[in-house]
Amino acid sequence: KGPGDSLGDIKFSPFEAEKLYVASGDGTLSLQDLEGRAVQVISRALDCGHEHHNVCCWYCSVDVSASCRAVVTGDNVGNVVLLSTSGEEIWKLKLHKKKVTNVEFNSRCEWMFATASVDQTVKIWDLRNIKNKTNFLHLLPHEKPVNAAYFSPTHGAKLLSTDQHNEIRVYSSSDWTKPQHLIPHPHRQFQHLTPIKATWHPRYDLIVVGRYPDPKFPGYTLNELRTVDVFDGNTGEMVCQIYDPNASGIISLNKFNPMGDTLASGMG
Repeated sequence: KGPGDSLGDIKFSPFEAEKLYVASGDGTLSLQDLEGRAVQVISRALDCGHEHHNVCCWYCSVDVSASCRAVVTGDNVGNVVLLSTSGEEIWKLKLHKKKVTNVEFNSRCEWMFATASVDQTVKIWDLRNIKNKTNFLHLLPHEKPVNAAYFSPTHGAKLLSTDQHNEIRVYSSSDWTKPQHLIPHPHRQFQHLTPIKATWHPRYDLIVVGRYPDPKFPGYTLNELRTVDVFDGNTGEMVCQIYDPNASGIISLNKFNPMGDTLASGMG
C-alpha cells in the first residue's frame, strides 16, 4: 500500500478537546474528531500521478500554537508549511534538504519554533521573519539524522534532540550554538521500528527515552535490558531505569500526562 498506512504525528487541538490534528502518510493534514464527526482536511500534498501510488510527498510532523492560532507541519522532502488553525496556507517553504521529522512551537515564546530533519540539522526560527532555509536564528548541526527536537515545557529555555544512532543532546538558550550536554545512548534506527524519541517531563527537567541495546555501544553488557532511561536535563546524568518484564520490547515513544505522574510508553 505504500506510505499511506503510517501516521507521522498527532496533536490535540488547544481549542476543542475532542479534536486532533493528524499528519498522515496518505498526504493529508487533517483535523479529526474523536466523537466521530466528519474529518476536515486542512492541507493536502500534491498528487504525483504515479501508477501505483498517488503521493510521493506526505506530512511527517505537526504542531499547533494556541496563541498564534497557527499550525505548522513538515513533509518528507524538506518543506515546512504554516497554516491558520482553520486551514488557510500562510506560507510553504523548503527549509531542509530532506525529510522534516519534527516541528515544534516554543510554548514559552510564541514566535520561536524548531525543525528537525534527516539532513542532520536542527534549526531554530523566528516565525515573524522567515524567508528561506538560510534565514534561521540558529543552526544546530548533528553527526547523524535527527528524529526529534523538543523545547523544555517548563521554561522553553532548553532543547532536547534525539539522533538516529546513539546520541541525545541538550541545548540551552544561554548559548544555542553548542550543546550543553551530549548524552551517549543506544537507540539506533531500524527499518521496522518506530523511531525512538527522547521527551521531557512536563514539570521537571527530566528526560525519558527508550533503550535499544547495541553490542557495539561502549559499556554494553550481555543481555542488557530494553529499559526506559531517565536522565537529568541539567546534568546529563542518568537518574534511573524503568523496566517491566511483561513488556520486554523496544519502547520507541514515551509521553507523560500534563500532571507528570503517569507515563505512557509505546512499543511495536
